[in-house]
Amino acid sequence: MQPKNSKLFPGKPSIWSNKLNSVIHNKNINAMKKLMMITAIFSLTLLSAFAQRDMERKEISPEQRAERSSERLAEKLDLSEEQKKQVYELNLQTAEARKAQMEVRRTEMKQNREAHQAKMEVILSPEQQEKWNELRESNRKRGGEMRKGEENRRKQFRKGGSHKKGSASSPRGRYGRGR
Repeated sequence: MQPKNSKLFPGKPSIWSNKLNSVIHNKNINAMKKLMMITAIFSLTLLSAFAQRDMERKEISPEQRAERSSERLAEKLDLSEEQKKQVYELNLQTAEARKAQMEVRRTEMKQNREAHQAKMEVILSPEQQEKWNELRESNRKRGGEMRKGEENRRKQFRKGGSHKKGSASSPRGRYGRGR
């Protein structure tokens, strides 16, 4: 039997229905608060992940590279101030030389790629050229995905990740050979 003051009957609600409504209302508010917290945490996580990814893509100058490697060596080898300066100068010279070599290599590779492409266009028919361009594009996408995986393996190794002997990602390769 239903009491007269229930929601089924119009009129003033009973004390129990007021308490029940407030409990339900509080549960809804708590659920909304939890949902908002989860959403905020998820958003911040994504934001920080994208920020780190953007930081990783920036090219490091030779000065920054020399500074980083010099600091690491100074820490590990307990270098004096004079030694730190000498190591920094040596690292800076090496980093600048490597950058110059990379620029030369980059331009050579670009020229080779363009020459190869021009020769291929002479050999192939227009239909074959279209297919070839599609193949190159799909390979470019796949290569980008593979490079990302390789970068992650390198980062893990630098951070001191575990490399079991004989694993494909170990520094010596799956079969224990050097690279």
